[in-house]
Amino acid sequence: MNRSVSPRTVGTLATVAAVLVVFVVAVTAMAAPLRHDTTPRPAALHVATAYYAGCGEQAVAEPSSVPIWCESSDQRLENLAWSSWGGGDAFATGLLTDNPCDCTGGTVTAYPVAVRFDHPASVGEVRRYQRLSITFADRRPAWAVRPTMHFLWGDLGFVSDQERP
Repeated sequence: MNRSVSPRTVGTLATVAAVLVVFVVAVTAMAAPLRHDTTPRPAALHVATAYYAGCGEQAVAEPSSVPIWCESSDQRLENLAWSSWGGGDAFATGLLTDNPCDCTGGTVTAYPVAVRFDHPASVGEVRRYQRLSITFADRRPAWAVRPTMHFLWGDLGFVSDQERP
């Protein structure tokens, strides 16, 4: 007697067999001990070692914007993209936005800049950067008398540590 098996039955049996094989392999893999499970290790946690001392004394790591003066938003660093952070130096690129009239209706101009924080110092339990350097890519505002301006952190924000010519 010649019996033929329908293609549908063959497909169903092949699917069931494949599911069983995957199930057996998965259960075997889960039951097998892994080498690293026998020797637990502490989790590594990366913590920034220095911070920007924001206005109001908050500690901020990798800020996307930085006001130059705490009482005014006339000069700000914006769109900061950090290439390094947390060591003796921190480097970013971004824009310095400047409103020279010190008023709400003034014209804001954006200047491409490279930014560097350095001179970290311990303040309480936090190490924070004490100096900010801003290097202008090409053009710069009238108050920026040099291509690179340096500022020290003070109570009201960053204060220029350079004499004007």
